[in-house]
Amino acid sequence: MESPARSSAVQPEPDPGLEHRLASACGTANVYAYTSVGSTMELAHLVAAEHAPAGTLVWAAQQHHGRGRAGRTWESPLGGAYFSLIVRPEKAPAQIPQLSLVAGLAVVEAIHALTPLFASIRWPNDVLIRDRKVCGILLEARGAVPRAEIPSQAQGPSRGTEAKAGWAVVGVGINIVTDQSLLPDTATSLVAELSRSDSHFAVDPVALTGAIYQRFTAWYAVWTLNRFEPIHQALRPWIGLFGQMVHITAGTERFEGTATDLDEQGRLLVRLDSGLMRAFDMGEVTLLR
Repeated sequence: MESPARSSAVQPEPDPGLEHRLASACGTANVYAYTSVGSTMELAHLVAAEHAPAGTLVWAAQQHHGRGRAGRTWESPLGGAYFSLIVRPEKAPAQIPQLSLVAGLAVVEAIHALTPLFASIRWPNDVLIRDRKVCGILLEARGAVPRAEIPSQAQGPSRGTEAKAGWAVVGVGINIVTDQSLLPDTATSLVAELSRSDSHFAVDPVALTGAIYQRFTAWYAVWTLNRFEPIHQALRPWIGLFGQMVHITAGTERFEGTATDLDEQGRLLVRLDSGLMRAFDMGEVTLLR
């Protein structure tokens, strides 16, 4: 649930036991874990600025001032898993928003692997079960450096002076056993959905985080080597918008049309009521469906 953002003065203390469990589940020693923080995104940017390596995970069982899109705060009560992952992509800034979809793919695959539930992706950064939000994804890139500063072997065919992101932080917030009274009517939790289906699966937040982390790492490697197209193909079964009517706000304009596909950059292709096909960028769109 999102509300206007506010600054956090919380000074968290790490939880060594949680860090050990998460390190084992994720397969990395670069873990910062807390029972409660202001914002995992804020902490991740701090450690990234201090040269934390790619793959570093910042995890919390609760956030007081978690960040959402467009300057909002993401309400993060106990009962969820909230984490931010640092990556250092050798990509142009225009490609970085695709990581929201890489993360979404990792989340739905992990939920499918650990539970009998089917989750879908609402482009570009929400995961839904029965059209209710169970997970939100936030992407922030900082520390841009000129492309000319990137070693030539990493530049590929399009060298020049275009900037690249120094690092990006991928934030994931999942409602697992969150009390439904703490969630808006448009949201749900994994345990609530499991109880509806009379399933007796217990979802361990650490195990789920590990499954997402490992899937994200694998798909991130694919994205790094082969660009977006393999991600595009893998996303097709998981995106529930295709063929459906959507209402879109882009800046000060509103549009209606039928979502048809993603393009090679991960933008949403919509056939407008006028018959015109338009690609909407991830950073400019609010879906009102």
